[in-house]
Amino acid sequence: MIPFPPHAVSPGLRVVILTCGELGFEVANRLVRETGIDVVAVFRSPWLRRKLTLAQKFRHVVRTQGIGGLFQVTRARLLPEAAPDIETAKLEPAVSLVEVDDFHSAPAREKLHALRSDLGVVVGTYILRDGVYDIPRLGSINLHSGKAPHYRGSAPGFWEMYNGETEIGITIHRVAAALDAGDVLRQETFPLESAPVGDPLTYIERYRREVLRPNGIRMLVETVRDIAAGGACPCPQDHRLARTYPTPAYQDVRELRSRVRRRRGGGS
Repeated sequence: MIPFPPHAVSPGLRVVILTCGELGFEVANRLVRETGIDVVAVFRSPWLRRKLTLAQKFRHVVRTQGIGGLFQVTRARLLPEAAPDIETAKLEPAVSLVEVDDFHSAPAREKLHALRSDLGVVVGTYILRDGVYDIPRLGSINLHSGKAPHYRGSAPGFWEMYNGETEIGITIHRVAAALDAGDVLRQETFPLESAPVGDPLTYIERYRREVLRPNGIRMLVETVRDIAAGGACPCPQDHRLARTYPTPAYQDVRELRSRVRRRRGGGS
C-alpha cells in the first residue's frame, strides 16, 4: 500500500465509500461538504448471509439466543409484527449510489476500477478481501468501534463491559488482509460504565447509538480530511497485543449479566 505523504495526495481527493447500510450514507453526506474531497460514489452491497440448513439454523439460534430464542423466532414467523416507522438516512443528490450484489464480484470490481478513486472508505461492511480494498490508489481505511489491537472483531462495547473495562475505543485504520490489523490513523477512547443500571445490553445498544456512531463518523471525516491535506501519519499496531473477539453467544450474554450484577454488589 502507498503511504500518505503530502506529495502522494493531490487537491480533490477522490473518495469512494463502501458500505452495507445507511452509516455509509451519513459519512458520504458529511464528506461531500468538505473542501478538497470529491466523493465520487457510494458502493452499497447487501450483507452476505451464509445459507444454512434447518439443523444449522436451529444450532445458530440456540447458540446466540438460547432455547427460548427458538420460541421467539417461531412466534415472529407465525405472528409478524408491523415494521416500526424508522426515519432512514438519505444520500445527498450530488453523490452517486452504485448498488452491487457483492463487493468481490467481477462487475463490482470493474466498476470500482473505472472510478479511478484515490481512497476507499469502508464503513459497515462484511470482511473485504484484497482485490477490492486495494483498488483505490492509496488503498482503503476502515471505521472500527474498538481499541485496536486489544479489541478487534465484533460486538463493540459488549466484550469491553464483559472484561470490566471503563472505556471503549474507536479506531480508524488502514484496511489490511488481517481483520482490523492495519496501521492506525486515529484513535480515541470514551468512558464506559462497567455496571450500568438496567439491562447491560440495553445500555450497550444506546451507547453504540449515542456515543460510538456519531464519534466514529466524526473521526472518519477528520481522518479523510487529514489524508486530503497530506497530514495523515499511520502508526503500525503491536500485533503481540492483538485479540480478536467473536459475536457473543447466549452463554456469553448470560455471563455478562451475571458479571454486571456482581459489580453492583448483587451477587450471582
